[in-house]
Amino acid sequence: MVEAFAIAPPGFGWWLFAGLALCAAETLAPGAFLIWIGAACVIVGGVLMAIDLSGTAQLLLFAGLVVALVMVGRRVYGSLDKHAPPHHPGRAEALVGQEFYLEAEIARGFGSIRVNDSIWRVCGADAAAGAKVRVTGVADGGALKVESV
Repeated sequence: MVEAFAIAPPGFGWWLFAGLALCAAETLAPGAFLIWIGAACVIVGGVLMAIDLSGTAQLLLFAGLVVALVMVGRRVYGSLDKHAPPHHPGRAEALVGQEFYLEAEIARGFGSIRVNDSIWRVCGADAAAGAKVRVTGVADGGALKVESV
């Protein structure tokens, strides 16, 4: 004679413990994903405290909650994979397009301009001091790229 082997469905304590463990694990694996699975576990545990559900019903409730919470989380926090952080131009990039007069001549590719109370290193074609230049970009070393106007 063959005996059937049945596994009892987990109780509310198991769901609550699993949910809290997943929420805690989120601190070790950032990415705002485990928190939603942990929240679904905690909700299932809370429902089980009020209503007795079969193992299948528990798993279906858990799966539905995970899908719903992940969708809400992605809508609220956005997808980190699809959106790059906003670009905030630095002081040098903010000068692109503006025109200045050379403080020191550009010799052998480098010179300087005065911007308010600061002196900025510039690179470009050789030009005499006092020549008008336009900032066209920022070089790798932080110097401003300029061209004669």
